[in-house]
Formats: sequence, structure tokens, C-alpha cells
Amino acid sequence: MDRDEARDSLNKPLLLATRESSIDESEFHDARNSSSIHNGGSSIYFDTKSNLTNSMITTSAATEGAAALAASPTAPPSSSAAASSASAQTSSTSTPTAAASTTGAGSANPRSYHGSVSLLSTGTLFPSTRGIVDTLPHPTKPCLLYADHDPLAAVSHICLLEKEVASSVELGCGGKLPPHPKLYLQFSVVHVCQPLANRGDAGARLLKKLKKGAQLTLPLLLNGGEIFQDGIGSTSDGQTTNPTYWSSTLDCLLPEYIDEVIGEKNSLRPKDAVGNYNMKLFIQRHSELPSLFHQLLNHPSPNHRMQLSTRLLDLLKVINADLKTFEGPYLCGAQFTLADIYIYPIVELIVVVLSTYRNFWIPPSLTSLVAWYDTVSDRPSVRAATADRMFESKNTYCYERVHRNEYLIEVYEPCARNEETLFARLTDERGRPGANAYRELDEEDAELRNRSMCEKRSSCETCVIS
Repeated sequence: MDRDEARDSLNKPLLLATRESSIDESEFHDARNSSSIHNGGSSIYFDTKSNLTNSMITTSAATEGAAALAASPTAPPSSSAAASSASAQTSSTSTPTAAASTTGAGSANPRSYHGSVSLLSTGTLFPSTRGIVDTLPHPTKPCLLYADHDPLAAVSHICLLEKEVASSVELGCGGKLPPHPKLYLQFSVVHVCQPLANRGDAGARLLKKLKKGAQLTLPLLLNGGEIFQDGIGSTSDGQTTNPTYWSSTLDCLLPEYIDEVIGEKNSLRPKDAVGNYNMKLFIQRHSELPSLFHQLLNHPSPNHRMQLSTRLLDLLKVINADLKTFEGPYLCGAQFTLADIYIYPIVELIVVVLSTYRNFWIPPSLTSLVAWYDTVSDRPSVRAATADRMFESKNTYCYERVHRNEYLIEVYEPCARNEETLFARLTDERGRPGANAYRELDEEDAELRNRSMCEKRSSCETCVIS
């Protein structure tokens, strides 16, 4: 027996054992169903970044499906080759071993660390149920699940809106956004109210269905059937999973992914290496901004808040100086980049929330920062992200105010009063969309106090009238 025959004889039992014991038929079919996109009866695997077919169509309509993909106006030139390869597949390619090799760690298709989304939650497994059960707004568009008052979710939202604006320019619409998110071409959104997770919030239900048994967090992006998240934030039951939620914008992973794969590539990052370095340096220099905001708003000690105010002001001075480094309205000069997007939502909260609850204002002497804030606020993407609440928001979140500034002040009131636990308990007991159980309790307490005072008076005008 020569060396090759000896090696084969040794490896054969191991290969057979692997095929017989390591691959579970039901698990494979579950994975195949959860990672494919249903399209007219065909189960088509898509590449996460380029939406190229992975040369696997497992129904009798394989040839027609491949031809349709090859003729698609959105398919890259290489799609025809992929389609031809797909049409040449036989029924043997649908075996567990073959499919496992396609979707494994060493395959050409990179898979998200967080896995694939269940087809049931997209509404494509049973299209007839769309509108009846909780489903994604669109089965194939990238979808952002988020809360519209969360500053770190706003970073990803603004990135997606920038892509939508760029698409509008290409279509000759002058960079104007559609009047409603349902008309967006590049992405869709799902509002999730975490405090109402136990009271029937549709977004929270959908979040739980995306991947069975997974503790998914917001903000979360679905693209190509894959799940992407920052790894920060709160779970669908409203519990914070990472104590560094407010610690740093360096934890944001979605913005760069969005800039890489959705719409015009790298439109939010400088094309040159030096510019990209400067952008990342600014992100690093300003990364403490979320933590300082939250500590100043939430800390119970007035003395410690004074120290935090000094630290926050020093950081704002750093940002003001950085804005003078390059000629242009933005941190990296003329180009609006991720460095601007990362800090804008927090600066908005400083302007609106800290001025209300902590008497903290951005000094007018920081002229570059003030001018930058006005310039960024006027961008179409930011105007859309910070607009007054629309129908979906009002019918999702457990808050009353509609105007953007009043809405943010209402949202962060429990945090400013160190009563977040009370807010969560009241909302879990009697919360509902469009109503704030926390503020209702305040109104009830005020009425009881007034009534108590009234009983001590002999001629109260209110009592006389009643």
C-alpha cells in the first residue's frame, strides 16, 4: 500500500463519522430556510454585500429564477456567470453536506456573526399573511429596527438617510427625501418601544421573532437576510445588556457597514487614507461625549454634576478647536463624514435636554461648534431624522409630546429625576402608545395634593364651584 492509499484509508472512517453524526438534517433545513430570501417559490441565497447569487436554487424553477436574476437591472456584470452556475445545479446540491459546505465558515459568502433572520418574521415565508402578523415592511430592503429618541440609533438612521439623499440625487430628484419612510428606496424602518415589550409592542414582538433564542439588541440592521447590530443598547425586554451603552461612540459598528454596502459606497468616509485617518482620529477624540451627557443628566450629586459640567465643557472646546483644523463646515473639511454623524445626536441632546434639566448651555463663544450644529441640522437627512413625530412614532412609543424638542425632554425626564425604575414599572403596569404613565402619575399626585390642601380650607373657590 502506497502513502496516498494509506492516508485515504485512515481518513475515510473520520469522514464517514463526520457526515453521519455531525450534521443534523432538521438543523440544516432550518438554517437554509432562515438564511434565504423567498422569491416566487425559489429559495435563493444572497451574498451579504453584493446581493450576488450563491449559485444555489433548490426548486424546479431554478433555471427561470437564474435567468431572471441575470436579467435584473440591479445585478452586477458577474451576476450572469453566477446565474449560469446556479442553473447548472442538480438536485444533489441540496443535500445537507453540500449546503453545509456552501454556508460554512470557509465559504465565499461571509455570514454575519449574529446569524440569519427567520423567514417567518420577514413575511416572505407565507406572503398571504403580510399585514396580519408582525412582518418587516419590505422583504428585501435593508431594515433598521430602532427607537427614534435613541442618539446612538440616530447615528445609523442618519447614515441610511444620507444614502437615500444620494439616491434621490442620482434619480434627478434634487436630493429631496420622499414624504414618508415607506417610500424610501434604500431602506425601511421598524419602530421598537422597549418599555412596552410586555404590553404588546409590535416592534418588540418582531425583534424576538427574528432569531429564535437570541438576545438581540437595538439598534439593529437587517440586510440580505443577515443580522447586524452594534452589540450595545437594550434587549427586546428593555433590559440593558452592556453597561457601556453610554460609554463611547467607538462601539458603533453599523455606520461603517452601512457606508460600505448600502447605496453609494464610501460616501460618508474620505476616499484618501489621510482623510480617513483624520476622521477616525476625530471619532476617537470625541468618543467620551455620550458618557458625559448621560452622567451629567443622571448623577444625583450636585457637586459631582459640577465636575461633569466642567469636563463636558472642556470636550466641547476640543470639538470647537477641531472644527478649525480644516477649511470647511465639517470636521474633515468640505465632506460630511461619520465623524460629524457620530456626535450630532449627542450635541442635540445637550442643546435640548441638558439646557432644560441641568441648566447647561453651549457657550456662544464656541462659534465654530455653533455654526457646525446649525449647518448639520439643516442637512435633509438630519432634518428627517429630527423631525416632529409622525403617525408611526405616535402610535408606537409610550410618550405624549409630538414636537421634537418637547418629545426629547419628555423621554429623558425620568433619567434626569433618577426615576427610571419607577418609569419602567409604571409603563409595564399600565403603559400604552401615545400615553405616558409616568407623567399621568405626576398629574394624579398633583391632584391629590391639591385636594388635600382644599379640604383644609373653609372657602376654597374650587369647592364652592363644585
